[in-house]
Amino acid sequence: MQDVDTIGLTGGPCAGKTTGKNYVAEKLSDYGYGVIIVPEAATELFMSGVRIHGPSGVGVFNFQKQIIERQIENENRYRHWAGLLPSPKRLVICDRGVMDCGAYMDAGEFAALVESMGWNVARFLARYKGVFHLVTAADGAEAFYTTVNNPARRETPEEARVADRLTQEVWVGHQHLRVVDNSTDFEGKMRRLLAAICRVIGIPAPLEIERRFLVESPNISNIITSGIKVVGVFIEQRYLKSETDLIRRIRKRGQEGHFVYYQTEKREIKPGVRAETEKEIGPLEYLRLSREACDSAFDVIEKRRYCFLWRGQYFELDIFEKPKRLAGLTILEIELTEENDKIDIPPFLKVITEITQDTSFSNRELARRPS
Repeated sequence: MQDVDTIGLTGGPCAGKTTGKNYVAEKLSDYGYGVIIVPEAATELFMSGVRIHGPSGVGVFNFQKQIIERQIENENRYRHWAGLLPSPKRLVICDRGVMDCGAYMDAGEFAALVESMGWNVARFLARYKGVFHLVTAADGAEAFYTTVNNPARRETPEEARVADRLTQEVWVGHQHLRVVDNSTDFEGKMRRLLAAICRVIGIPAPLEIERRFLVESPNISNIITSGIKVVGVFIEQRYLKSETDLIRRIRKRGQEGHFVYYQTEKREIKPGVRAETEKEIGPLEYLRLSREACDSAFDVIEKRRYCFLWRGQYFELDIFEKPKRLAGLTILEIELTEENDKIDIPPFLKVITEITQDTSFSNRELARRPS
């Protein structure tokens, strides 16, 4: 069975998720993909008569546990089915993902639930190649907000906006989180969703378009206390021996003592735009490559990545720790769907200069040992 890409499609109430998953499936089928959609577990349970509150309610903890179990079961089954499709390229679109449950629970309670099930947040995030959040119509397209087309939806517009924000925040820390807002009409929203998905899964090529800024090192505690959810991720990366125009690296990425390992290859198309392929590897393969394939011309990089959302934009703030010569260096990154996407830099960060075009600030060049 060949590899199957899995993505999560999430969002607030009345955000266009139902239309979006079918729109994307149809378009990608035209591109030669075999597409399978995993149904939303919560709606399935609600429509079966399961209730959270009241005399016959199962309670929030038990309900969310059942959703996670059902979601994982469905995802695994549908991934297997997708692998049997005759199409050379296969994609599973999940109508919401396991992390969505965290939007309806206290953070500590959700963490306890995940741990009690033998999982951790790092593994939950790694289940999806990309996560795409559609913003509720109650935020920016209020005239189109309705509860009529979904019997499981009861939120007022204000409640919908709160649910939307909480759902966005539980996915902060994912490598490829994209927020699709209501800045255009609905047709434009669907086109932007499709474009964002195509970028992540590699249509027409897996291009990484990003802007990078050298910034003054901020006080992370001040950002957190301002009400912005910040997720810290530890990253260790090593560069492997490779051809001249190819960058090969391995990366250890995780939080709270749990790690996921990746191998990545990049070819630069032009400054700020790279063709990229990435796959998950196991810890033993990471160790083997660390010992046998690393390029001695480069130091091992260790950094703390702080992920956060600001006005619908997903930022990653890297503060370098090792090698010692880079300690304290702080770089702000944002990945874009299109090169001309506008960027709104958070006011709590002081930009020194943009370094998108400055190759001396690429991670690879920063890792290069001084001669």
